[in-house]
Amino acid sequence: MAAKVLLVEDSDTQLKFLKEGLIENGFDVETATNGGEAYKKIFEYVPDLVLSDIMMPVIDGYQLCRMIKNVDEIKKIPVILLTVLDKKIDSFWGKKAGAQLFLSKSIDMNELVRQIKATLRRYPLSEEYKAALMTKSSPDSAQVRLNTILNDLLLKSVFANEFRNLSDFMNYERVLVEKLFSLLSSFVEYSVAGIFFASPDDFAENILYIDTLGRNLSKSLLSDIQYDFFRKMEEYRALKNTKFEVVRILLGKELDYKFTDLTSKIIIPLIFDKKLIGGICFYTRQDMDYASFRYFDIMISELLAIFKMKYQYTEKEFMSVLDGLTGLYNRRQFEISLEQEYNRTKRHPSDFSLAILDIDFFKKVNDTYGHQYGDYVLKTIADLMKAAFRKTDLLYRYGGEEMVMIMPETNIEGAIIPVQRLRRTVEEYDFEYNGVKSKVTVSIGLTMNYPEFNTPAEMLKSADEALYKAKESGRNRVILYEQQQ
Repeated sequence: MAAKVLLVEDSDTQLKFLKEGLIENGFDVETATNGGEAYKKIFEYVPDLVLSDIMMPVIDGYQLCRMIKNVDEIKKIPVILLTVLDKKIDSFWGKKAGAQLFLSKSIDMNELVRQIKATLRRYPLSEEYKAALMTKSSPDSAQVRLNTILNDLLLKSVFANEFRNLSDFMNYERVLVEKLFSLLSSFVEYSVAGIFFASPDDFAENILYIDTLGRNLSKSLLSDIQYDFFRKMEEYRALKNTKFEVVRILLGKELDYKFTDLTSKIIIPLIFDKKLIGGICFYTRQDMDYASFRYFDIMISELLAIFKMKYQYTEKEFMSVLDGLTGLYNRRQFEISLEQEYNRTKRHPSDFSLAILDIDFFKKVNDTYGHQYGDYVLKTIADLMKAAFRKTDLLYRYGGEEMVMIMPETNIEGAIIPVQRLRRTVEEYDFEYNGVKSKVTVSIGLTMNYPEFNTPAEMLKSADEALYKAKESGRNRVILYEQQQ
């Protein structure tokens, strides 16, 4: 029995030439002039092989091949793609589409026939297979399948584009969150949803934005969701400074259901380059398998792309205010923060303290052990500072071997506790780099926003004066600024 070839070509001239050549070489040939027609004829004609042009309107050869390979009943039918294109990318897409062979249209007929016969030998279809396919299918069912595939492709395209349109809001986190909730709520069933953008800044607040679809839920329920969500996130990264924020305006009477009433949930950490860049969650009172959602994989893929862009944007902004060696904020950011904190406490009276640290005899450390050792000491002391202070305290490298600490909502009596703790920790720490051990101490000047200061610069000067006294009086100590009477 002659092998059956379905020939797909939109050019009448090329179609006639190829059909005649294949018939002369003993093949049974059926033709189609586009991908949609070819897909239906596969179920009617049941070919041993599909030979298709790539460049066709509406559904091209790549798409036709993918459609064939994505349907269990017909995916065993071998496909050869023909094209006038000869770039590597064309061959790449041919292979990705699942084609058995990718050939140039300029191929000699004898060679084409040889390749077809070789492909048929390598991928034979049994008569039982073809007979079973023939009995299962009809022209109407093939059209239904085609319509389903085309509708699915359209929906996936629209679905993906809806997410990609949100890239315009990367700079406006609150707007981005609202747009995301608006989009997600249009196709995902939930009672409560959450969105979290991770920050590269260890001191940043980690906010779970919550959407309750306008329902007024109790704070205890929302707190339980916050705890549940961040407990999952902490499997990937320690997140200490966490809170939640309800995005949609609450309406009406408070609903009285509890966390245990949310019978279905899914919490999805979003990971890129082995880093947690964010997460989403859905909770509902209905029985639901979120992972079986029709476009779940596309949704996660598009969300990952958005969260990656958002993380990279935040990272870029963050790195511009960091000192590259120590990971502390840089001097420019310190000057901005000091002014902001000073002005804030003027508008809303409260205490805040400021400390300046200087590494004792740091020039001697560099001269004795080298600059690499000096860099190691700077980095280590910065790490000790991070461990000694609260997440709400702000730490900076002021310049050279000087570090600065801003402690909001803290008077000088409260500030001296972590400052002295840091001094003792540095004194007791065994510094060792490349087998070289040493001891290092620090001197610290401490002040607070006393009423006598009229500007942030005056406050900074007072901390500097206290630091000078600490160094003059023997180093390795904390000196408090003496308030003028």
